[in-house]
Amino acid sequence: MPADRVPPSEPSAARRRRPAAALALIGVAVAVAACSSSTSPPPSTTGPSTTVTTAAAATTTSGVATAGVVFAGARGTYGVILIDGQNGPTLYRYTPDGTGPSTCYGACATAWPPLTVPAGTTVVTAGAGVPTGTLGTVTRTDGTLQVTFRGMPLYRYAGDSTPTATNGQGVEGTWFVVQPSATTSGSGATTTTTTAHASGY
Repeated sequence: MPADRVPPSEPSAARRRRPAAALALIGVAVAVAACSSSTSPPPSTTGPSTTVTTAAAATTTSGVATAGVVFAGARGTYGVILIDGQNGPTLYRYTPDGTGPSTCYGACATAWPPLTVPAGTTVVTAGAGVPTGTLGTVTRTDGTLQVTFRGMPLYRYAGDSTPTATNGQGVEGTWFVVQPSATTSGSGATTTTTTAHASGY
Protein backbone atom coordinates (compact mmCIF):
# COMPACT_ATOMS: atom_id res chain seq x y z
CA MET A 1 0.00 0.00 0.00
CA PRO A 2 1.41 3.48 -0.83
CA ALA A 3 2.56 5.53 2.14
CA ASP A 4 0.34 8.51 1.34
CA ARG A 5 -2.90 6.49 1.48
CA VAL A 6 -5.01 6.64 4.78
CA PRO A 7 -6.16 3.20 5.90
CA PRO A 8 -9.96 3.04 5.52
CA SER A 9 -10.36 0.76 8.53
CA GLU A 10 -11.04 3.53 11.12
CA PRO A 11 -13.77 5.49 9.25
CA SER A 12 -15.36 2.20 8.25
CA ALA A 13 -15.49 1.05 11.90
CA ALA A 14 -17.08 4.37 12.95
CA ARG A 15 -19.70 3.96 10.26
CA ARG A 16 -20.51 0.48 11.56
CA ARG A 17 -20.93 1.78 15.11
CA ARG A 18 -23.43 4.50 14.11
CA PRO A 19 -26.29 2.18 13.06
CA ALA A 20 -25.78 0.11 16.20
CA ALA A 21 -25.99 3.23 18.37
CA ALA A 22 -29.09 4.39 16.52
CA LEU A 23 -30.77 1.03 17.04
CA ALA A 24 -29.92 1.19 20.75
CA LEU A 25 -31.51 4.64 21.03
CA ILE A 26 -34.64 3.43 19.25
CA GLY A 27 -34.85 0.51 21.70
CA VAL A 28 -34.62 2.87 24.68
CA ALA A 29 -37.32 5.12 23.21
CA VAL A 30 -39.65 2.15 22.73
CA ALA A 31 -39.05 0.94 26.30
CA VAL A 32 -39.77 4.42 27.70
CA ALA A 33 -42.99 4.64 25.68
CA ALA A 34 -44.08 1.21 26.95
CA CYS A 35 -43.40 2.18 30.56
CA SER A 36 -45.27 5.42 30.08
CA SER A 37 -48.33 3.64 28.73
CA SER A 38 -48.36 1.04 31.54
CA THR A 39 -48.02 3.57 34.37
CA SER A 40 -50.50 6.07 32.96
CA PRO A 41 -53.46 4.14 31.57
CA PRO A 42 -56.40 5.99 30.04
CA PRO A 43 -59.17 6.87 32.51
CA SER A 44 -61.26 3.80 33.38
CA THR A 45 -64.99 3.84 32.74
CA THR A 46 -65.78 0.71 34.74
CA GLY A 47 -64.62 1.48 38.30
CA PRO A 48 -66.43 4.56 39.60
CA SER A 49 -69.34 4.32 37.17
CA THR A 50 -70.13 0.75 38.27
CA THR A 51 -70.19 1.85 41.90
CA VAL A 52 -72.47 4.77 41.09
CA THR A 53 -74.81 2.57 39.06
CA THR A 54 -75.07 0.04 41.89
CA ALA A 55 -75.79 2.74 44.44
CA ALA A 56 -78.40 4.29 42.18
CA ALA A 57 -80.08 0.92 41.69
CA ALA A 58 -80.19 0.34 45.45
CA THR A 59 -81.71 3.77 45.97
CA THR A 60 -84.22 3.20 43.22
CA THR A 61 -85.39 -0.16 44.52
CA SER A 62 -85.41 0.85 48.19
CA GLY A 63 -88.95 1.51 49.38
CA VAL A 64 -90.55 0.27 46.17
CA ALA A 65 -93.63 -1.90 46.62
CA THR A 66 -93.31 -5.62 46.14
CA ALA A 67 -96.08 -6.16 43.63
CA GLY A 68 -98.48 -8.96 44.37
CA VAL A 69 -97.46 -9.75 47.95
CA VAL A 70 -101.12 -10.57 48.58
CA PHE A 71 -103.45 -12.10 46.00
CA ALA A 72 -106.97 -13.49 46.16
CA GLY A 73 -107.48 -17.16 45.33
CA ALA A 74 -110.19 -19.81 45.58
CA ARG A 75 -109.93 -22.21 48.53
CA GLY A 76 -112.71 -24.81 48.50
CA THR A 77 -115.74 -24.11 50.66
CA TYR A 78 -114.25 -20.80 51.82
CA GLY A 79 -114.51 -19.31 48.35
CA VAL A 80 -112.06 -16.59 47.37
CA ILE A 81 -109.70 -15.67 50.20
CA LEU A 82 -106.38 -13.89 50.63
CA ILE A 83 -103.25 -15.88 49.80
CA ASP A 84 -99.50 -15.21 49.93
CA GLY A 85 -98.41 -14.65 46.35
CA GLN A 86 -100.15 -15.73 43.19
CA ASN A 87 -100.22 -19.43 44.13
CA GLY A 88 -98.99 -19.25 47.68
CA PRO A 89 -100.26 -20.39 51.04
CA THR A 90 -103.44 -19.28 52.75
CA LEU A 91 -103.32 -16.13 54.85
CA TYR A 92 -105.02 -15.73 58.22
CA ARG A 93 -105.88 -13.06 60.73
CA TYR A 94 -105.68 -13.33 64.51
CA THR A 95 -108.70 -11.88 66.27
CA PRO A 96 -106.82 -10.60 69.37
CA ASP A 97 -104.90 -8.29 66.99
CA GLY A 98 -108.05 -6.54 65.82
CA THR A 99 -106.85 -3.77 63.56
CA GLY A 100 -103.92 -2.85 65.75
CA PRO A 101 -100.33 -4.07 66.10
CA SER A 102 -99.58 -7.78 66.12
CA THR A 103 -99.88 -9.59 69.42
CA CYS A 104 -98.43 -12.85 68.08
CA TYR A 105 -94.80 -13.42 69.12
CA GLY A 106 -92.56 -16.24 70.32
CA ALA A 107 -94.15 -19.69 69.97
CA CYS A 108 -97.21 -18.06 68.42
CA ALA A 109 -95.15 -16.51 65.61
CA THR A 110 -93.38 -19.86 65.06
CA ALA A 111 -96.71 -21.59 64.46
CA TRP A 112 -98.18 -18.58 62.66
CA PRO A 113 -95.35 -16.85 60.74
CA PRO A 114 -96.25 -13.21 60.10
CA LEU A 115 -96.37 -12.09 56.48
CA THR A 116 -93.62 -9.47 56.25
CA VAL A 117 -92.21 -7.39 53.42
CA PRO A 118 -88.53 -7.33 52.33
CA ALA A 119 -86.21 -4.96 54.16
CA GLY A 120 -86.43 -1.46 52.72
CA THR A 121 -89.95 -1.96 51.38
CA THR A 122 -92.51 0.41 52.80
CA VAL A 123 -95.44 0.07 50.40
CA VAL A 124 -97.42 -3.05 49.55
CA THR A 125 -99.15 -3.47 46.20
CA ALA A 126 -102.22 -5.69 45.98
CA GLY A 127 -102.32 -8.58 43.55
CA ALA A 128 -105.28 -9.66 41.45
CA GLY A 129 -108.55 -9.82 43.35
CA VAL A 130 -107.43 -7.68 46.30
CA PRO A 131 -109.18 -4.29 46.56
CA THR A 132 -106.91 -1.32 46.02
CA GLY A 133 -105.95 0.56 49.15
CA THR A 134 -106.73 -2.30 51.56
CA LEU A 135 -103.12 -3.40 52.19
CA GLY A 136 -100.70 -1.72 54.54
CA THR A 137 -97.99 -2.53 57.07
CA VAL A 138 -97.53 -2.45 60.82
CA THR A 139 -94.18 -2.47 62.61
CA ARG A 140 -93.33 -5.53 64.69
CA THR A 141 -91.14 -5.36 67.80
CA ASP A 142 -88.11 -6.58 65.81
CA GLY A 143 -88.51 -3.71 63.37
CA THR A 144 -89.86 -5.77 60.47
CA LEU A 145 -93.00 -4.63 58.68
CA GLN A 146 -95.94 -7.01 58.75
CA VAL A 147 -98.51 -6.81 55.98
CA THR A 148 -102.02 -5.83 57.02
CA PHE A 149 -105.39 -6.06 55.29
CA ARG A 150 -107.74 -3.28 56.31
CA GLY A 151 -105.59 -2.91 59.40
CA MET A 152 -105.59 -6.63 60.31
CA PRO A 153 -102.07 -8.18 60.48
CA LEU A 154 -101.76 -11.21 58.19
CA TYR A 155 -100.14 -14.58 58.94
CA ARG A 156 -99.40 -17.95 57.35
CA TYR A 157 -99.91 -21.24 59.24
CA ALA A 158 -97.13 -23.77 59.80
CA GLY A 159 -99.76 -26.53 59.85
CA ASP A 160 -100.65 -25.96 56.20
CA SER A 161 -98.61 -28.64 54.43
CA THR A 162 -99.66 -27.54 50.93
CA PRO A 163 -100.24 -24.07 49.44
CA THR A 164 -103.98 -24.70 49.11
CA ALA A 165 -104.48 -26.02 52.66
CA THR A 166 -106.69 -24.13 55.10
CA ASN A 167 -105.96 -26.10 58.29
CA GLY A 168 -105.65 -22.89 60.31
CA GLN A 169 -109.28 -21.92 59.84
CA GLY A 170 -111.00 -21.68 63.24
CA VAL A 171 -108.00 -22.83 65.30
CA GLU A 172 -108.56 -21.90 68.97
CA GLY A 173 -111.51 -19.86 67.82
CA THR A 174 -109.16 -16.99 67.00
CA TRP A 175 -107.60 -17.75 63.60
CA PHE A 176 -109.54 -17.24 60.40
CA VAL A 177 -109.03 -17.02 56.66
CA VAL A 178 -109.70 -13.58 55.19
CA GLN A 179 -112.04 -12.87 52.32
CA PRO A 180 -111.42 -9.79 50.14
CA SER A 181 -114.85 -8.50 51.18
CA ALA A 182 -114.00 -8.72 54.90
CA THR A 183 -114.44 -5.49 56.84
CA THR A 184 -113.84 -4.50 60.44
CA SER A 185 -115.27 -1.73 62.56
CA GLY A 186 -111.85 -1.00 64.06
CA SER A 187 -113.29 -1.33 67.58
CA GLY A 188 -111.09 -4.22 68.69
CA ALA A 189 -110.92 -7.98 69.07
CA THR A 190 -114.45 -8.57 70.38
CA THR A 191 -116.18 -7.11 67.35
CA THR A 192 -113.71 -8.85 65.03
CA THR A 193 -114.32 -12.22 66.68
CA THR A 194 -118.08 -11.84 66.48
CA THR A 195 -117.88 -10.86 62.83
CA ALA A 196 -115.62 -13.82 62.11
CA HIS A 197 -118.03 -16.38 63.61
CA ALA A 198 -121.04 -14.83 61.93
CA SER A 199 -119.46 -14.55 58.50
CA GLY A 200 -117.18 -17.58 58.53
CA TYR A 201 -113.85 -15.80 58.06
